[in-house]
Amino acid sequence: VQEFWKPIEYLILDEVSMLAKEFMALLSRNISIAKGQNPNTSFGGITLYYPINAIDDSIDSKIGRMIYEELTTVVLLKEQMRVTDAVWLDFLRHLRVGNVQEHHLAMLRGLISAPWNEASLVTPRHAVRTQWNDEAVRKMCEDSKRQLYVCRAQDTHRGRALNLEERHNLAAHLSKKTRRGQKGTMQVKDLPHEIEIAIGMKVMVTSNLETDLDLTNGARGEIVDIILDPDEPPVGDEPVVRLQKMPAYILVKFTRTRA
Repeated sequence: VQEFWKPIEYLILDEVSMLAKEFMALLSRNISIAKGQNPNTSFGGITLYYPINAIDDSIDSKIGRMIYEELTTVVLLKEQMRVTDAVWLDFLRHLRVGNVQEHHLAMLRGLISAPWNEASLVTPRHAVRTQWNDEAVRKMCEDSKRQLYVCRAQDTHRGRALNLEERHNLAAHLSKKTRRGQKGTMQVKDLPHEIEIAIGMKVMVTSNLETDLDLTNGARGEIVDIILDPDEPPVGDEPVVRLQKMPAYILVKFTRTRA
């Protein structure tokens, strides 16, 4: 090992943000030993290079860093104030140290049993909502032995499908950021490239469609039928079907409506 490291004078680390502090210290100490240097000498005295993204830092980011560097006093909060449920708080405390007990597991199993398996999740996090919905519809299909249909978005321009150049331009436009470093308005909507639907799936209206019929934001219902496009190839009996064409229409029965 010493013969291998003896002529080396430079070390280049890529993706340095993925390296833990403990790994950096261990790597530095081992290289110092291999170079025959004092283990306390960082990387045995060789020159270290790694890429940084300082160019992408906005003015506000630099100002924010300067503000953080002005802080001189740190207060450590030891009392947890967000969770007030004693049972859940006890579970979280044991989970943090990897000491979950059997009664904690029994409590978690109870949350996915009736009547809690029909409960709605209220969360401010979009990613959590999306994952929850995906898992819920797949479990519903598994339990009820129903097919899951996957519909891919069809972007069009003046009634025709986008060509390769137009798809590339659209992707570039959606990935652009504003001067403040935020995503553009079209990207903020975060429309999915594909959606999963199934008969029996719970749905919710997210905008006011027809106020006179109570089809407003928050109205809930259930998909009772999915009529496929007449030109859709035979779907067979597969549990998951990727549709080639958009469904002709979807019938939804709402829990409350004036229709």
